[in-house]
Amino acid sequence: MAALQVNALFKKVAPAPAKKAAPAKKGLFGAKPAPAKKAAPAKKAAPVKKAAPAKTKVVKKAAPVKKSSGKPSQAGGDLAKWYGKNRRFYLPSGLLDPATDVPSYMDGTLAGDYGFDPLKLGADGKINDYRAAEVIHARWAMLAIPGIVIPEALGIPGGVWTETGKVFLDGEAGRPEILQNPIIFAGIQIALFAAVEGYRSGKVAPPEGFVPGKGKFSGSDFAGLDPINPGGPLDFFNVASTPEDLAILKVKEIKNGRLAMIAMLGVFVQGLTTGEGPAANWGKHVADPFGYNFVTISAIERTPVL
Repeated sequence: MAALQVNALFKKVAPAPAKKAAPAKKGLFGAKPAPAKKAAPAKKAAPVKKAAPAKTKVVKKAAPVKKSSGKPSQAGGDLAKWYGKNRRFYLPSGLLDPATDVPSYMDGTLAGDYGFDPLKLGADGKINDYRAAEVIHARWAMLAIPGIVIPEALGIPGGVWTETGKVFLDGEAGRPEILQNPIIFAGIQIALFAAVEGYRSGKVAPPEGFVPGKGKFSGSDFAGLDPINPGGPLDFFNVASTPEDLAILKVKEIKNGRLAMIAMLGVFVQGLTTGEGPAANWGKHVADPFGYNFVTISAIERTPVL
């Protein structure tokens, strides 16, 4: 038994005999080496794709700016002519230096500010109050000129402004007594003036009313509005729908109002000089321009002396 175990042990430990390599095949000149395997052909590189050309963005041309049609709503560019430091002045730039010849309180914020205040009336800081008074007088003058000229031109009794009071007091106006009573007319005017001035100053709340196209309005609709140029419900035709419109209309109003005030001064001077109304003076001047004018009327008649 011991001999069998020793033999089995030797069988496990003894290495297996190496196998003989197969003899190489003899060629014509001896051993022929095994042919080397050909390397696999390298794969062709994939062609590089050309980069797509970058897309260029087409820049659209800006639409041409529309020219102003001359309407107030498109007159924003005209504001520089009437407002600000570069506005128009009462003298050309060569004859006027705005930095030294224009008062500092006339800074171009008010409509119609040409820098003209030779008496320095606005130096007391009340220039806004003076502007309110100017606008009110200008509006009265614009109402007075047609109210003086038209009745006289139509030949209405009492139409000549220098004789209106006399005709009414004498009862020659051709109207019922109640309509030509000066006391009644004075009372009506005082009542209307008091109401208008109360509304304008804010001491009296404006009443409710109705405007065609706008509907009903109340006093609260005027809150925060300019008391001289409120607009709002009183802008019946929406002519001042934007701030630019209102600014341009303020300039037009004060320019026409100043012209009307000068015309009223002419009416007063003509009435004192000729004793006639403006329509009669104008008719005589048109009929004989060289024989009836300021020079011939104001000339002093002299008796020739030898």
